[in-house]
Amino acid sequence: MVKKNGIDMDPDKIDALVIDTIKYHCADTIYFKDRESRFVWNSQQHADQFGVKSPSDMFGKTDYDYFPREFADRAKEIEDEIMSTGEPILNIEEEWERADGETRYLIASKYPFYDQNHEIIGTWGITKDVTELKHLEKELERSYKKVQRLARVDDVTGLYNRRYFYENLERVCSMYDRRNDDTSFSLIAIDVDDMKFINDQYGQQRGDDVLRHIATSMLNAIRKSDICFRTGGDEFVVLLPDCDKTDAVNIAKEISRNVTDQSVPVSETKFEKITISAGISTYVKGTDISEILSAADRKLYKAKRNGKNQLSY
Repeated sequence: MVKKNGIDMDPDKIDALVIDTIKYHCADTIYFKDRESRFVWNSQQHADQFGVKSPSDMFGKTDYDYFPREFADRAKEIEDEIMSTGEPILNIEEEWERADGETRYLIASKYPFYDQNHEIIGTWGITKDVTELKHLEKELERSYKKVQRLARVDDVTGLYNRRYFYENLERVCSMYDRRNDDTSFSLIAIDVDDMKFINDQYGQQRGDDVLRHIATSMLNAIRKSDICFRTGGDEFVVLLPDCDKTDAVNIAKEISRNVTDQSVPVSETKFEKITISAGISTYVKGTDISEILSAADRKLYKAKRNGKNQLSY
């Protein structure tokens, strides 16, 4: 028999060589089943997957001998469909919770198994274990969510940042522009009084403690629907959906009380009473973003000019 590149070109011998190579060296699991979904041929990798010494030991067994019932039921349902239609089903995502508590993730493709007369006598399939890839995808997803959060959140106070404030304000303005009722929303612009003195006198770290105190005071006063932002060094904004001026004033007063009710430690022995100035603006249909922001800032600066520790609206 002619040999080419060291390979015996006898087709029967090549077929046997290919089958042995697939059976013992393929990294994916390969299996053939009869019409009752009993294994009639398995690759070594398939046996290794279950801790079975030899593929021949799996002959006549079914998925119910190795997988949880729910998993095996689903596999049987798919195989029955394939034998009924003669159509393969590809790229089936499978999740296998093993007895040791580990979850493995698999991608399976299953096909009809034909005899010499082209009659369907069962099914066969090939399954790839994609657990490591799945773990990597989940880790990348967690990292992406973390990056998204960091892009939106101020790292000192834990409040949302200036960039995210503008995103939300634009979205809310657009939403209220489309409404056909009289509901509105409000903004509370807040500035910490004498923050420069705190930083200069006691240092940046104590200044950050003050900022965190302001953030906590805001969060304890708002409704579930409201959102707090740190938009600058000592500047904060509260976005209040479905809130008129009267309700916004009450929330701003509650924030101010929370701020002043508890003094903040600025050294080992010294505490400072912190105050804020605030300005309120309320959206009127047709008002653009710059107008509502400008109105809140004007009210805030008015409160500052009038002596601080007060609210202007």
